[in-house]
Amino acid sequence: MAMFINQPLILAPMAGITDSPFRQLAKKFGADLVVTEMISARGLIQDDRKTKAMLSFQPLEQPLIVQLFGREPEILRAAALKALDAGAACIDINMGCPVKKVIKTGAGAALLKDLKQIKKILQALSQSPEIPYTIKIRAGWDHTSLNAGTVFQLAADHGAKAVFCHPRTATMMFGGAADWDYLEETARQTAIPVIGSGDITTPIEARQALSRVGIAGLMLGRGALGKPWLFQNIKEFIRHGKTPPINWSEKLAAILLHWELLEHHKGKHTGFLLFRKHLAWYSRGLPGAAAFRQQIFSSSSREELTGLMHIFFEPLITQPT
Repeated sequence: MAMFINQPLILAPMAGITDSPFRQLAKKFGADLVVTEMISARGLIQDDRKTKAMLSFQPLEQPLIVQLFGREPEILRAAALKALDAGAACIDINMGCPVKKVIKTGAGAALLKDLKQIKKILQALSQSPEIPYTIKIRAGWDHTSLNAGTVFQLAADHGAKAVFCHPRTATMMFGGAADWDYLEETARQTAIPVIGSGDITTPIEARQALSRVGIAGLMLGRGALGKPWLFQNIKEFIRHGKTPPINWSEKLAAILLHWELLEHHKGKHTGFLLFRKHLAWYSRGLPGAAAFRQQIFSSSSREELTGLMHIFFEPLITQPT
């Protein structure tokens, strides 16, 4: 599938984060592909209002990947067809989420303990060849059951277009380090594109990951929080060996655009509340960030928050980073 060639940089699905405004911002800063938040397959086929709203997107986000979670093959297939009808370009099936509320339903990373169920899901999807799909997994459930290679082969045998893999185990959650050596060893034996994810926070780390045999692209998640320009930085570094600095005037313009997009997408009040969360990430690591975060979460109006931002960011405006 064309979207998975030429080492794409992909915005990872992150619950409560990768809504349409954040996806648009990532695309503006060079992401080749973006993925929705994890969407319940059952909620989608039951026409749940909030679930259907998660399919909302803008043309800029295309080709859009919609990620679904669930464990029932026919429900996943029906939801995939529904998402395609809504405009999705590709469907991703989540088989890697380690969060307890997903695991207890038998979905997400719990599927890594049930290869027979994974096979049933892939068989159901392959019965509808009009569904272009990928899967997203972890290296395995735990270190005694590393089975990404087996799942990669199942995906290839059943027509998946690519696999996304975060080489931590499910039980690690986000602790420890992603095992890129394991992913490289497994990816080099896989016939379909393997997109790697995990611990990519700088252009140097991205270039190192892309230099590994079998890694067909990267998926950036937490590394892009507060840094949607990371995609652009990585591309510049790979092309030219250096990253031209983005000054704080440009960054602040992007931050304000994010706020505007959130208000347009969610309404002024909800957009305001969501923006405060993102603003905490934008300020991370800067002088006075801890006190600033306390102030922004205590703010209750657009005017108050705008004033706090002016005081905090003004000294940085002329400083390239």
